[in-house]
Amino acid sequence: MLARLLLAGCLALVLAGCGGDGEPEVREVAYSEVQSVFDKYGCVGCHPGVNASLDLRPEVSYDNLVGVEALLDPTLYRVVAGDPSTSFLYLKVGGEPVAADIPGIGTRMPPRAPPIAEEDLATIRDWILGGAKNEDGQTGGPEVATPGTPPPPVGDTAFATEQTGTGTIAGSVVDQRREPIEGALVTMLLVGADLEGGEEHYRVATTDASGRFTLADAPSGRFLLKAYGPNTIYVSRIVALDDGESVEVQFGLPDRRIPNPTISNPAVTGLELAMNVQGNDLDGNYTLAVNPGAGLVFELHNVDNAPGRWSTTIERELPGPWLFLAVDENCNVSEFLTLDA
Repeated sequence: MLARLLLAGCLALVLAGCGGDGEPEVREVAYSEVQSVFDKYGCVGCHPGVNASLDLRPEVSYDNLVGVEALLDPTLYRVVAGDPSTSFLYLKVGGEPVAADIPGIGTRMPPRAPPIAEEDLATIRDWILGGAKNEDGQTGGPEVATPGTPPPPVGDTAFATEQTGTGTIAGSVVDQRREPIEGALVTMLLVGADLEGGEEHYRVATTDASGRFTLADAPSGRFLLKAYGPNTIYVSRIVALDDGESVEVQFGLPDRRIPNPTISNPAVTGLELAMNVQGNDLDGNYTLAVNPGAGLVFELHNVDNAPGRWSTTIERELPGPWLFLAVDENCNVSEFLTLDA
């Protein structure tokens, strides 16, 4: 069976507005209405204010969307005229949260907020179905020859309960200029109500000079993947595997614009891992110590996620080198610090 890499939303959301004859009820939508949705939810403040890989300011937003390759998932386009189900924009704002509020294509937009209203989602859907036209009534942008096909949803696939199995995950990580990132981290998180924050990092792979990575011995079931690069914005996926199954995943990481958080003084003392973390909106599930040689990643914690000394205790000593990083609630990744312990 083909791997079921989830891209949340897809067909179910497209059909949400279907009429009795099974065809979508499409109204004519001017692009100014779509821009009003961006303005309503503060999208323009983050794009390009926080994430400069996409600029949604009124004077340039259309040209940054229609027929333009997505960065976070380089296999898709931001808007494919006539097809919401393969349009990254539509999936991103309409993706149904599946695990820890993370759709398969990454954090649902707007982040840390309720989903956009159904009528606003319908505005974006109808605009795309109607040809994704600009204010002159024309469909602009490059013609999309191969828009990509989001894989089917994972359905009732149970969450993975083991760290290892017989599956394989391979893929690549590129930066905002679509150049390979060497030394990026792709981590596997298991999901469950008994885990702190509902999820926990376990396994890690590091990209080579061509930006390629492989996570061998992946477990069966559903779990999260997250890709991190130094001074980037991290990206998420949801993957579900059967025993022995393989999947290919591509990540694109935007540049970090806000210098938050910052880290210093990493240490490995016997079984204790620790470092200093400063900044705002620090995230207790994303302050990490990584041992690439062992393929393992550990979460560091501090009381109330406050700035200061973050630490954890591991079960056995591991030889270095170690990598340390921290991430804030807005997905900004710190620099990476290496310690040859």
